[in-house]
Amino acid sequence: MLFKKLTKTFLFMALTFGMVNAQDPKTDIKKVATQFVQGADDQDAELLKRVLEPNSIQYALIGGKFNTFSAEQYIKMVADKKLGGKPRKITFKHAELLSNNMAVVVINAVSSEHDFLYHLSLARSANGKWKIVGITAEIDKV
Repeated sequence: MLFKKLTKTFLFMALTFGMVNAQDPKTDIKKVATQFVQGADDQDAELLKRVLEPNSIQYALIGGKFNTFSAEQYIKMVADKKLGGKPRKITFKHAELLSNNMAVVVINAVSSEHDFLYHLSLARSANGKWKIVGITAEIDKV
């Protein structure tokens, strides 16, 4: 009887522990999106390197004109303090897993000067980490 009770307790604890520690992909993609914004806000090039796929491209619609940046160019502009440095409030508009390895996140990030609407395409690499592989942004003055 005691053995049966201990077994049930152990099983319950194992399942609970597993559920608590299980990675929630939606939480993971939101974390990557948040880190992308924080990387620019804090002018943290290393954080941006961790979340951006090196070959990714960012299309920014500013004043009706498209500007295109590679991940490398964007990270360099942030590192050189030509971009970023202003804290923004993030609002998630949409976060969806398209498959086990593809996702889309739409966020609004607003600073005292600009309103950024981002459409982020994410993919999970073979090592299991989510990376931003494409960005489309609309940037307006506040």
